[in-house]
Amino acid sequence: MYSTMVPRKTLVAPGEQPLILVTKPSSYANRYDFIGAVNGSQPIASMTLTPEDHKSREVKGVRQMVISQWITDTLAPAINQLHIDNVYLICDKSNAHNDEGMMHALRAGKCRSVKKFLYIPTASAKYLSPLDNPLWHNLREVIRAEHPLSTTDIPSILSETFYSLSKQTIKSAYRKCGLMRGTDEYYDRP
Repeated sequence: MYSTMVPRKTLVAPGEQPLILVTKPSSYANRYDFIGAVNGSQPIASMTLTPEDHKSREVKGVRQMVISQWITDTLAPAINQLHIDNVYLICDKSNAHNDEGMMHALRAGKCRSVKKFLYIPTASAKYLSPLDNPLWHNLREVIRAEHPLSTTDIPSILSETFYSLSKQTIKSAYRKCGLMRGTDEYYDRP
């Protein structure tokens, strides 16, 4: 028994689709993992791991093999299309992010422009990573406001919404993290 049980039924107008069909408490909800990459002005690559993906790969969450495959198949070609030399990839400190493994995956994807990986210190991604707080918050808000969700729609809606992030939204995320010239990095602290 959970102290805060999620309602299992909701009222919906005739002919309308419910936002989410709830059949279990939220602690047993299916897990969807989303991986995304942005450069300074645009979303460049993403991947959604569905519960079926987790089962077929026999993994929970995002593991190094998943990251490596995504880098080789998706991120490396996206970086190559940018035609930028001397790229630095900024990652959080996850066990899935391994310099040697990620560089091998980039080389397998024929990407030679990434020179180095930089890591955000533990427990600081909330303040330093434009993806972790500002962009994911914006992404969730857009999805909640505009899209009814069903389990079959989640991967496509996540990708469509991610790739539709505007240059201004991304710029604002960098500003909020204090990663632009002229930004007060202590604006939200007393």
